Amino acid sequence: MPDGLPVFLVISIIAALLAAALVAIPLLRQGGAPVTAFVLALGIPAGAVFLYLAGSNYGWTPATTQTAAQGGIPDLNAALAQLEARLQAQPDDRDGWLLLGNTYLQMQRPADAETAFGQALALSGGEDPTAKLGVAEALVLQDRNALTGQAGTMIEEVLATEPDNAKALWYGGLAALARGDRPTVQARWERMLNQDIPDPVRQAVTQQMQSLGFAADTATAAAPAQTAIDVRVSVSDALEAQLAPDAMLFLVARDANAAGGPPVAAVREQAAGLPRMLRISDANAMLAGRNLSQLQNVRLIARVSNGGGAIAQPGDVFGEATWAPGEGAVTIVMDQVVEP
Repeated sequence: MPDGLPVFLVISIIAALLAAALVAIPLLRQGGAPVTAFVLALGIPAGAVFLYLAGSNYGWTPATTQTAAQGGIPDLNAALAQLEARLQAQPDDRDGWLLLGNTYLQMQRPADAETAFGQALALSGGEDPTAKLGVAEALVLQDRNALTGQAGTMIEEVLATEPDNAKALWYGGLAALARGDRPTVQARWERMLNQDIPDPVRQAVTQQMQSLGFAADTATAAAPAQTAIDVRVSVSDALEAQLAPDAMLFLVARDANAAGGPPVAAVREQAAGLPRMLRISDANAMLAGRNLSQLQNVRLIARVSNGGGAIAQPGDVFGEATWAPGEGAVTIVMDQVVEP
């Protein structure tokens, strides 16, 4: 191929950036230290696993898993072991298999990722596009020739049902490149650049297109506006005395039309100064390719943890509300307590 990053290397870069940039870029834009941003970015797999373990109990009921160290980044191996154990006990948890597959990919274990995504795909009767794309990605990372075989076929199937899926458009472009179909490569990557993707990913795709000789002005599409929800969080007078001075406030967004599963986005801040305004947006997304802009209805849960942990504990104070696109700011009054 023309000069530029090797295709297989770019595959790995895009896959990593799609996840890491979701945390690192907002921190950098807010003036945070670059070191902090990238340390947190590297901790995404563990953080995602722990928040899944914490959040998959519908309604913020206490989780049975061990709480992460307060204020620190959880240990990835311990988090992974917890998730693996959970799936052994609950093998029908499709969201758990999807998260396990993504975690394996970020740990550079594509063969294990293929197995995990395969379990999720089987649970969906072979229809889940996220699981199908996960299997395809794992196959490609093991053997790039899979782009012209099973992986390429699966990618095309995903694009047939989700033509704006950014990751599918990336791999679909690679598959077209492997076939020598340059017009399709250009069309798919231009369409990808019209999606809401992190800036580093946009830059990498643009560079790759330019290295292939595509016109520079075709790879500079502006990112669409992100979905952002302003939330006024307060606590009821009856429960205000239960909040510790150093308590942490969690704001979590879920798909209101889905039961359970990992949060779509999450924000964690000091609880001091209530009532206060928080903003949760696509920049706070938990997993690449899954954000608030894709939801028709959003369920918002605000919870104060006196212990500071992401996992809900008895005594935590919480409240919730719903939001739909086009609506304004949301008010949440935390007037409930997590029961033992």
